[in-house]
Amino acid sequence: MTEFEAVLDAGDIVHVWQKAPSRATLSEVVVTVEGTAPQRLAGAHSDDFTRSVFEAPASGTYRFGWQEPATAVSLAYSFAPARVAREGIRLLRSTAKNRASDSRYKLHFQPPFGWMNDPNGLCQVGDTSHLFYQHYPHSLRWNTMHWGHAVSENLVDWIDQPIFLEPRAELLADNGLIGGAFSGSAIPHAGGGVRVFYTDREDDREPSQEWQITTVSQDMLAAGPSTPVITDRPSIPNFGKDIRDPYVFRGPDGLWKMLVAGADDRAGLVLLYETQAADAADGWTFVDVLHREPLPRSIPAECPGLIALDGEGEGLHALVFGLIGYRDEGTRRRNLSYAIVGRFDGRKFEPILRREIDFATDCYAIQAFQHTDGPVGIAWAANWTDVFKDRDFHSAMTFPRRFVWQDGKLRMPPVEGVKALRTGISTEALAAAGSVSLAGGLGEIEIELSTPGAPFRLDFAHPDHGIALVYDGTSLELVFDPPGNRVVPRYLTQATALQTVRVFVDVGLIEIYVDDGLHNATKRIDSDEPITSIAFDVDPAAVKAARLWNLRPRLGA
Repeated sequence: MTEFEAVLDAGDIVHVWQKAPSRATLSEVVVTVEGTAPQRLAGAHSDDFTRSVFEAPASGTYRFGWQEPATAVSLAYSFAPARVAREGIRLLRSTAKNRASDSRYKLHFQPPFGWMNDPNGLCQVGDTSHLFYQHYPHSLRWNTMHWGHAVSENLVDWIDQPIFLEPRAELLADNGLIGGAFSGSAIPHAGGGVRVFYTDREDDREPSQEWQITTVSQDMLAAGPSTPVITDRPSIPNFGKDIRDPYVFRGPDGLWKMLVAGADDRAGLVLLYETQAADAADGWTFVDVLHREPLPRSIPAECPGLIALDGEGEGLHALVFGLIGYRDEGTRRRNLSYAIVGRFDGRKFEPILRREIDFATDCYAIQAFQHTDGPVGIAWAANWTDVFKDRDFHSAMTFPRRFVWQDGKLRMPPVEGVKALRTGISTEALAAAGSVSLAGGLGEIEIELSTPGAPFRLDFAHPDHGIALVYDGTSLELVFDPPGNRVVPRYLTQATALQTVRVFVDVGLIEIYVDDGLHNATKRIDSDEPITSIAFDVDPAAVKAARLWNLRPRLGA
């Protein structure tokens, strides 16, 4: 018998994910504790792993056992419901197939197990920020989508929570069906907790394979029963199959609005819906196409969002979306993301300014929400072009970024909370000749030029990747040379009179913020090896300040 042990208090909950070799039979996990009869947790008739729940009747040391190959257990964790928001889950079992990397992402959020992609349901409830995300718990590869969940008080140190949302049972039961609980959003619920919206997908469903679904969670630990809110497709000529990623927010007219991704044969579309219902639970009607993105073929404007700006941007909104499948022929970059600032009256959007969100492109599906510190967005720090069906894929989220309208431009600097990672300034001089070592492969680089537009080169020493940030006075390029023979895109942007650069170096990821986020670059490094040192090549007379901050790992990393 295979088993694991768990020391539990009375009332603690254990989630065990199990399955049998065939859905024709049932799996079984037996729970034992001294002095009581064994309790049997039966699985479901399912091709995929399903969740069994055990509540400890008394404090003690419990053993969870099963017979292989009649039963397989992919995952198990425990938690105390009253304390889980502070303490998180306690991982009891994972496998080689779904185990998170213990080498990468010391600064950035990564899931405690399994696959992750788009951030979902970003919201703040009280002082706590909630990050939900697209998740497959049982391997490091994309599969039937669940929603993972983590919480934070400072947007940097994240505490893992129980898996929040599962796909419909019939999708788990039959591997021949493709679908799941896809991306969406969350709003406060009047009775406490949140109301969540997401896309339910089943590829063989007609006439629409994608529906928009709502559910309520009052305890913030698990989603309740779900209800479809949009099952029909809008009457738009040549409208494609895609209709997904509901993003719900309060409009300037006081009504709840929903953006949904779609496409026709010549453009990506952002669709606008609205409801008169105070709780946003029903009554959703199609208003219009809010934004049309002309493209050479049918590509959806994925993961749309619309966030109200503050400060100098009062009265303006930023519309964000990603173009899955799009390729920029000039640079060979794929799956680009954009932000368009404009005026939104509740039904129409008038564009003012457009910018690319991240010129290094490993910043996809950004979702924005209103935080007490202002509008903030988080993105998946990866790109679908690097995902292959037959390879495991570790990934992380970007640092949360602020949306700041200043001097007629949209800047996206990191939130102030990232300063909580600093432990002190390195004693090695960054601007001196030679290289500066990075303790543990972690660091924050701050550069301020006294001569705006002065050329420089910043090299990152890595054992198997060539990485450099090069500026010639007008063009800023992230030179990225990974191992292998794949054609690498050019990651560059025009940056006149550049003055400040801020770089966060993590194991497996770097984030670059230029001129307070006027330009951003995020690059995933597919390696467990850290960047060991950096070298700064510049005319010393052109530098006002150059600092290297030592950083601590985020809590839980």
